[in-house]
Amino acid sequence: MASDRDILRNAARNALKMMRDSGFEISDKLEVVVDPELPFMGYSTQRSGGHVIVVSGMALKSGLVEALLIHEMSHVYRTITKHPSHDHELLNRVTHAIMHKNQMTEDYQIKTIQQAVNHIQDLYADDVAFKVFEKSKSLPLNQIGNFFLSWIKDKPIDPKGTREKWLNVSLMLNNCFAISIMKRHNIKDIDNQAENMVQKFLFKTNNTMKKEFEHFKDFMTNLKEDPTELKFKKDLTKYLTKIVELTK
Repeated sequence: MASDRDILRNAARNALKMMRDSGFEISDKLEVVVDPELPFMGYSTQRSGGHVIVVSGMALKSGLVEALLIHEMSHVYRTITKHPSHDHELLNRVTHAIMHKNQMTEDYQIKTIQQAVNHIQDLYADDVAFKVFEKSKSLPLNQIGNFFLSWIKDKPIDPKGTREKWLNVSLMLNNCFAISIMKRHNIKDIDNQAENMVQKFLFKTNNTMKKEFEHFKDFMTNLKEDPTELKFKKDLTKYLTKIVELTK
């Protein structure tokens, strides 16, 4: 029986080949490791002159480890090729300016802003990943649809105070992200399940959030492939500012 290390090594070899064959070769030093206790699927980060992808124990058992690796390798590729969405100095400047201007110190506020940025990064990474999936035919589209459907929530949190307002904005952004990525990559919404869940969520929120959902959905769906650094910074600032305004 293959060990976790063997499974991961083989999956990483296959994912790197699929990336290369699709025109997205990873030339930098790359290490792939397992964290059995990681409570989510995985992540990538820069370290020691290269990049590290950390995969959870549950990801190894999910049957989707190659797809996860391709997604994380797509983040690495965006970083290597210096796409503005993965320019960490630029992202830090923008987010710190927003948080300082709005005197944001609460953990739930900071997490919502970080999550909002992560959505944009994921959208750009998945523009690469989906080209690899399509070229390699490595992931059935019905599995992709079910995965993003699982992100969508159809009930907001009872808005008792400021914290709950922020958490509901966070849920709305998750829903926006799922719908937008399905639209960007023509993933079929079987029986309108995703759209129906989103509408149930919005029905239980206020009119402002209903209106802004459409704005955020259009923004995420229509992100352009090659924005200049100045254009990306301007759009990201406007995007995060609107998020903060929704919590007032």
